[in-house]
This record gives sequence, C-alpha cells and structure tokens, in this order.
Amino acid sequence: MARPGNPKEKILATAARLFYEQGYNSTGINQVLEEAGVAKASLYSHFGSKEELGLAYLKEARTAWFAGITAMVEKKKTPVERLLAVFDFLEQQLPQQDFKGCRFINMLAEIGDSQPEMQLQVLEHKRKLRKYLHQLLIAVPGQTAAQADTVYLLFEGAIVESKVYRELWPVKTAKKTVRLLIGQP
Repeated sequence: MARPGNPKEKILATAARLFYEQGYNSTGINQVLEEAGVAKASLYSHFGSKEELGLAYLKEARTAWFAGITAMVEKKKTPVERLLAVFDFLEQQLPQQDFKGCRFINMLAEIGDSQPEMQLQVLEHKRKLRKYLHQLLIAVPGQTAAQADTVYLLFEGAIVESKVYRELWPVKTAKKTVRLLIGQP
C-alpha cells in the first residue's frame, strides 16, 4: 500500500486530476511530473509509460467509483430504495465533478481503439456496472433480468446528457422512468 505523498501516489493523483479535467491526450507527462513535484525517473520506475499511467488511472478510478456508489446504495434498506440510490449517487457526484461526465467514456472518446489495454479497462468498468445494476434490479420483487439493460441505458444516458446540459434534470428524469419501469409511484 502506498504511503500518502509518495512519488507514485503523487503522480497517479495528479494524472487522475489532469486526465479528467483536460483530457488524456492533452495532458503531457512533463505537466504531470511538474504538478506532482516529482522527477521523471519516478514516473518510469513506477509506471513505465504514459499508457501504463493511463491504465493505473482507470483501475484506480473504477475502484473509487464503485466504493462510492456501493456506499450510497448500502445505506438504503429496501430493494427499490437501493436501486434508485444509484441515481442519487449521480445527483451528488455530477455537480461535484463539474458535470465533466464519465471518466471511462471520456477516455474511450480520446483513445478510440489505439490503446487496447485501456479500452479493455473501460469495457470492464461498464460490464461491472451493468452487472451491478442487474443485481439491484432483480432484487426488486416482480422484476426480471429483461429490464436490466433498460436501467443501465437510462443510467448511462443520464450521465451523458447531464454533461451536455450541465444540469441534473436528465438524472431526475431517468430515475422517474426507472420508477415507472418497476411499477413504483
């Protein structure tokens, strides 16, 4: 486990902020190193390349993102509340992130298929999310797996449209639509 403030952690934290704020392709290694206050040798001894740093960023982002969403979901008692809590998570997170959207989709938009390992990390995140939403939905009495992808698409669409409009109405609309889908007033 890395100690707070060590070069590896500084590089990763700085890269994560910069990749999300200004984009992966627009962020140079020299900027990461300068803002992290570490030597170039630290980057290559811990990550080897910008691509490896990008992979570490995506893995760390997935871990943190799922820790946040599951913490919010687990506070709820009923299966319906737990399912709808994923949208509460978005309502909390999106404004805090200045409506910059999904880190994974943003990365994929930049790299396309030029970085297969990073592309796989994006896919793994989305697979895990889809499975998680599926589990939450089928825990609701009377719901079937057939509706799970609809919930997933509503969730993903809410993130994208909130980025476009820089507002929460897409999340609120998606949440209302899920309520209707599962037969809840």
